[in-house]
Amino acid sequence: MPDETTQIVTWRPMELDDISSISNWFWNVSDVALFDRGLPVPVSVDTLRETWRSSIAQASRPGAYWFMAERDGTAVGIAGLETVNYIQGDAVLPFFVTEGFRKRGLATAMTVALLDLAFRRLRLHRVTTFYRADNAATARVLEKIGFTEEGRFREAWFVEGDRKDTVIAGILGSEWTTGRDKVIEDLAASCTLSFSPISWNGNPG
Repeated sequence: MPDETTQIVTWRPMELDDISSISNWFWNVSDVALFDRGLPVPVSVDTLRETWRSSIAQASRPGAYWFMAERDGTAVGIAGLETVNYIQGDAVLPFFVTEGFRKRGLATAMTVALLDLAFRRLRLHRVTTFYRADNAATARVLEKIGFTEEGRFREAWFVEGDRKDTVIAGILGSEWTTGRDKVIEDLAASCTLSFSPISWNGNPG
């Protein structure tokens, strides 16, 4: 049960109306460039909304599932499963955490929730993610969750006039099943955040 030091984070599906509340994130180009290599310049709210429309709009067989983490009604992170392939059983997992909520377990908690969605509900076989080679924080999060570095796109991430490698990391459903309980145990012991109503430290399903 959460105690008085625990911060409750609401974890819910994203909606198109949420884009206006997170648009300022994308105006900090240097910060976003740590997570996204496709937005080198600030863009308008309308442009962002159209960019996100296909990912957020739910079809009968969605190709993406995006969620938002909120603290007291303010967005503090987003994460999702993209390019979901139900035939091959795979998806790509991107995430972003606002600067004020980094190094507090939120990225790990969001990833845990999405891996459970991918493997325990959608019956996918593997999940892939990509990150900039000099993003040590993301590398640490993925390593402790159980992702394995599977390769690199050399000099594929252009930022601030320089080129960085793009790291490819993946995790299989069987690997998540094996390591899941330990990941959640470590997270619950070190994190002061609790997801509601979908909670990894209450009843993860």
